[in-house]
Amino acid sequence: MNLRGSQNLIKTPDFTTASNLEVLILKGCTKLVDVHPSIGVLKSLKLLNLKDCKSLRTLPTKIGMESLETLILSGCSSLVRFPEIDGKMERLKTLDLSGCYRVENLSENLQQAKFLEDLDLSETAITEPPSFIFQFKNLKVLSFNGRKGPTYKLLPNLPSLFKVIQGRRTNPMARMLPLLSGLSSLRKLKLRDCNLCEGDIPPDMSGLSSLRSLDLSGNNFISIPASLTRLSKLMSLELSNCNMCTLGEADTHSDFSGLSSLSYLYLSGNNFISIPLALTQHSGLQLLVLSDCKMLKLLPALSTNKRVKLYGCSSLEVVASPSKVCNLVGCDILAINCFKLAEKINALTLLKEHIKALPNSRKWFANGFFDIMMPRSEIPEWFSQQKSDFSIKIPLPINLRKDSQWIGVACCCIFVNNDASRHNEVIGCKGSIFRGRNCRRIYWRNQWASQSFDKPIMKDHLFLRYFPRGHLYPISLEDKYGDCETNNLWTTDCLDQIGDELELSFNGPNDGCVKVKKCGVRIVYEKDLEEMKELQCDTTQSSPNFEHIHQHSAHNHGSLGSTSHMKRKRNIYEENFFNFVMGQSRKKH
Repeated sequence: MNLRGSQNLIKTPDFTTASNLEVLILKGCTKLVDVHPSIGVLKSLKLLNLKDCKSLRTLPTKIGMESLETLILSGCSSLVRFPEIDGKMERLKTLDLSGCYRVENLSENLQQAKFLEDLDLSETAITEPPSFIFQFKNLKVLSFNGRKGPTYKLLPNLPSLFKVIQGRRTNPMARMLPLLSGLSSLRKLKLRDCNLCEGDIPPDMSGLSSLRSLDLSGNNFISIPASLTRLSKLMSLELSNCNMCTLGEADTHSDFSGLSSLSYLYLSGNNFISIPLALTQHSGLQLLVLSDCKMLKLLPALSTNKRVKLYGCSSLEVVASPSKVCNLVGCDILAINCFKLAEKINALTLLKEHIKALPNSRKWFANGFFDIMMPRSEIPEWFSQQKSDFSIKIPLPINLRKDSQWIGVACCCIFVNNDASRHNEVIGCKGSIFRGRNCRRIYWRNQWASQSFDKPIMKDHLFLRYFPRGHLYPISLEDKYGDCETNNLWTTDCLDQIGDELELSFNGPNDGCVKVKKCGVRIVYEKDLEEMKELQCDTTQSSPNFEHIHQHSAHNHGSLGSTSHMKRKRNIYEENFFNFVMGQSRKKH
């Protein structure tokens, strides 16, 4: 029975005659106040969903739904008490009480739900998880996020999760953490906004051998707790808004190498000034989120296949240029609203250095994919084909695929989000190759076809994408069809010499609030990189340190001159820092 969103439903009917009912969905019935007691004896019921029934104050005193597998009460903000369990309810696998702000206790009989897999007690008035939940050997997901923001302030009479007794801070959550090691099947743990502090994370956290995702955002750590760096199977770690000023004990390569499976790391809203090179060089890390780290000034060189979000890093001045030693491949730099960085670093320079850093064998193929986003109001002149529109179509040279000097395509657009109230927007890029009337879409090969952002963008930004030649003419087609057939995939005449056309389009006029003002494209050849000055470092001399670079940069930035003078200062800054990175890399090798 699905009564989802029934806004006029105040109380449920008598279910006595519906003994075979298996599914009951009352989600979003915001005026529902009373649930008939007969619901508690529906022996065949497997799913009961009362999510966001905000007016519901009570449930039957006892429930004995022995077949129940899923019970969802999230968002029932007026619910005062969780019912007693009459019977075993051994089949219960999912219990969600998140947002039940007034619920203070769980039924002791719930400990008989020995097959429980997913338990969410986030934002409740439960001061401490009952000890019996640590006996659930099948528990895979445990959420106990604390309360924060306006919702918490509106509930001053509810018991606080944290108390001060005899002048000493006691945290029930901290006392609970050592018991987690017994949850051998736990894969996901959420402890956001629980006021955990340095020393609260026990050393035996590494005993959670199955843990894949850990969220500790909104707590108070000086640095990344050392015990977390021994979670070898952890894939996602969230430590945003934890007031961290340093990575502390985790500053060494050996500590980060213990997180051998880490793919996603969220460090937004912290107070770092810089990030250790060992972190940005972590071989398995795919996504590093540093948004709103207002004090972040330095970002070291990135290793293979990194996507870095730097939204709102207002102090950021340096994104390390890649050196050939670093073997940087497929890294994205998304620097939304990083205006100081845009003053210091040229996006086109980053692009060219990225391509130069690729080994020759990879310049052609898909793993050279690269995206840049940063503030800029004009398309660089280097883009030979430009248009004041959201799409552009250009002819490709005949037999381009056979040209050994051709390495890829660079495209870009200038865009702005003209609605500050809509933050979750996307800027996308689509590509197609035309031969006559026939069209073939460009396949991005599991790369991000679009980039999303969750911050308003009220000033013009540049979105720049480079993709290697393998995206236009995949090597697999050559293997399958041979030389002649690949050249004429859409024609029957093998001697047809009609050139292809490339069309690239960014967000159209009906795609959300993102407005694309202009776009550009350039076919990239090896010779285009020759203008890049070969940077040499004398490894016998000391390279400039970060502080020296900042002083040099600040001194130059203090005086304003002509446009050409500013460009010369920017080039000096970029060259000094690139020399520094090259020197550091060579010293290590």
